[in-house]
Amino acid sequence: MNGSLHDDFVGSRIWRWLALIAAIALAAIFFVYGALRLRREVVESATHPTETTVDLGAVLLRVRELNRLETASMRIMTVSRISQSYQFVPDSLSGDTISFLAVGDVVAGVDLSTLRESDIRRGEGDSVTIRLPPPQILVSRIDNRESHVLNRKTGFLRKSDPDMEGRLRSHAESAIRNVAMQRGILPMAATNAESRLAGLLRSLGFKNVRFVTTPVERVKGEG
Repeated sequence: MNGSLHDDFVGSRIWRWLALIAAIALAAIFFVYGALRLRREVVESATHPTETTVDLGAVLLRVRELNRLETASMRIMTVSRISQSYQFVPDSLSGDTISFLAVGDVVAGVDLSTLRESDIRRGEGDSVTIRLPPPQILVSRIDNRESHVLNRKTGFLRKSDPDMEGRLRSHAESAIRNVAMQRGILPMAATNAESRLAGLLRSLGFKNVRFVTTPVERVKGEG
């Protein structure tokens, strides 16, 4: 009786070991198979080129959708002065002078709605070259809450000119544009536009992106 129990116990242990060995062997087979398959995929990806087709017409539409792309802004403050006087009469009697503090915003960018298909050229591999429109001032506006007349002096013998402040405001708007250009808002707008568009083009599959932009010096000269 004891011999029979001993034989059953030994047989049970043998079957457990056999099952364990079989499980280990099966796991090893799956591991080796997975490793070989991964190696084959890596070799194929390294030795076979991946072909990607990008429609330049679709690229043009995506870029044009950005329309008037605002890429740089500046807050400008200037003081302007306008005066009227008569040659032989003292200003204290007939003069009219206004000093005006102008605070405003100037926004620059590129107008991508003017882009044509000929402005986009596909290069070798995943490269593309885009000729961008020149940077320009898109918006300039006076902040009426911050801008105000600093001083006004009107001669004793005359009435103040009711249209003088309006003309001065118009002059002040031109002045803040000029100050922004002197501080380099146009080169800043061109650089930022290239950065924004490079991200878009890379998302469309291009790895090497090159831009050709009208020099800012030429734009200033034309203005």
